[in-house]
Amino acid sequence: MTTVQPNFRSPKALMAGAHDAWHRSFEHSPVPMLLLTPDLKIVNANEAYLGSVSRSRDTLAGLDMFDAFPDNPHLTFADGVANLAESFGKVLHEKRGQVMRMQRYDIQPEGRPWQVRYWHPKNWPVLDDNGAIVAVVHHVTDATTSVLARRAEKAGSPPLSSEALLRSADRAILEAREVLRETHEKILVSRALIEERVSLSILKPNVKAPT
Repeated sequence: MTTVQPNFRSPKALMAGAHDAWHRSFEHSPVPMLLLTPDLKIVNANEAYLGSVSRSRDTLAGLDMFDAFPDNPHLTFADGVANLAESFGKVLHEKRGQVMRMQRYDIQPEGRPWQVRYWHPKNWPVLDDNGAIVAVVHHVTDATTSVLARRAEKAGSPPLSSEALLRSADRAILEAREVLRETHEKILVSRALIEERVSLSILKPNVKAPT
């Protein structure tokens, strides 16, 4: 028979231990979570979240959510920022959690190119005893591999590993960025030629036809 040993710690010590256990459970949870202030400044993120977005805690803490995670500038119809901002707005207004539809929201790991990502996001408020919002939790599940695999299957492509699918998607972003760069350069050249012609037409002396 197992004997339960009495716990002689004070209530204050027990509470401190519970808080420490809660912090460790957040930190080491396999569920990716980001903690935000009500004005959407990043407070902290657990290891699972940092691993999902390929970022470090030091580079995120204190940043505005959308400064830390802007839309991919190479994606013409990127709507990750707009849709996530709308979801946060509902959470803050209604004081209840919200499950978003699957969302494409690309990431840019530190010092590396943009990478394609699809997510299942969930957001919910943390309330104090008076019902005021003291924080917002942002949770994501990475759906990138399954999305790319389904698209490859529909296109009739042979099955690829998760790493190969991600590399293929990342190459598409790099190719799109190169197209945008070349297009921009052509626009600049065309603009320079037009400005040169306009300048020459202004500087060219007016020649009157003989009468």
